[in-house]
Amino acid sequence: MRLAIVLLTLAASSALAQGTPSAQAKAGANSTITVRCMDDCSVRLDGKAGMRKDPRTWEFKDVAPGQRRVEATGGFLNRSLYNGYADVPAGMRVMAQISSSNRLTITESKPLTEEKEAKVTGTTPSVLTMRCPKQCTVSVDGARKGAGQSQLVVVRDLPPGEHTIEVKFVLGTKMVRSQLDIPAGSEVFATATEGGITITNSKPLGK
Repeated sequence: MRLAIVLLTLAASSALAQGTPSAQAKAGANSTITVRCMDDCSVRLDGKAGMRKDPRTWEFKDVAPGQRRVEATGGFLNRSLYNGYADVPAGMRVMAQISSSNRLTITESKPLTEEKEAKVTGTTPSVLTMRCPKQCTVSVDGARKGAGQSQLVVVRDLPPGEHTIEVKFVLGTKMVRSQLDIPAGSEVFATATEGGITITNSKPLGK
C-alpha cells in the first residue's frame, strides 16, 4: 500500500514537470500579432486599430497575452469577415490568417527573443508626418517633437529603426501610443485617432 502511494506521487510529479513551460518563455511578456485577410480589410484588436502594412495586412505590437478579441471587416459592402477571439501567447510573434470562410488560423508563432530586429539598411534619417483629426501633440521616445497643438505634426531627422510614438489630443485627456518601425531615408505618413496610430503611406525621400 505504501509502495503504491509512492509510485502515484512520483507519477504525478513527472506529469507536472512535463507540463512546466520552458524557462525560455517569458511569462507575461507582450507579443506582436499580424493579421492578414483574403480581401482588403480593416482589423481591430480589442477594439483598437493597429498598423496597416498593406490593404490586407494589419500589425499589432505590444499585445498582452491571453484571449484577444479580433474584428475584421472588408470586401463587398464592408461585410464582417471575422468576429471572435485569438489566443495570444506571451513573448511571441504571431501570424494569423482570416480565410474566405470567416475562420482565423494561426499560421506561424515564434519567440520575439529569436528575432534580430536590427534591420536598418542605412543610416539616412527619415521624416514622419502625423495627421490628427483634431489638435494634438506628438512625442517620439518620450521627447516632444514638432509643432504643438496642431492637426499636422512633422518630425524631421528621425533615425531609422523602432520608435515609440505617443499622440495626445489637446481637447481631452486621450492619449494613444504605438511602436513604429521607421525605414531609413523615407517619408512616412501616419494618422492618429483615439483608436490608435496607423501608417497610411511610406516612400523614399525626394520622390
